Amino acid sequence: MKKAILFSFLISIFLFLIFSCHCRKKATAQTIAITEVKRDFEKEGYVRATVIYFDLDACRYLLVLANEKRLEPSANLAPEFQQDQLSVWVKYVAKKGGVSACMAGQIVEVSDIHIRK
Repeated sequence: MKKAILFSFLISIFLFLIFSCHCRKKATAQTIAITEVKRDFEKEGYVRATVIYFDLDACRYLLVLANEKRLEPSANLAPEFQQDQLSVWVKYVAKKGGVSACMAGQIVEVSDIHIRK
């Protein structure tokens, strides 16, 4: 009888240790997944801009920099960036000798763009 009680006690402790360790691993994995890495866009060479809808002749969406300079993307912006007054981070290269029917800003090739939060 004493052997059966001792055996039950040892099994209970063993099961407790197994299940308590399993729960800690899950919590750690979830904690790691929640942490988010913040990017410093300015250090990466991006500039702040705002997308504006410019409904004039051949114009559609332009980028306006903080100094009010207007940029006309040479290609259409992706649909997720075609929103009036959308704040974005943008990297661009000026296109020399580019011709546009819009003529509302400097023609640029957008190399990368992200929504600014």
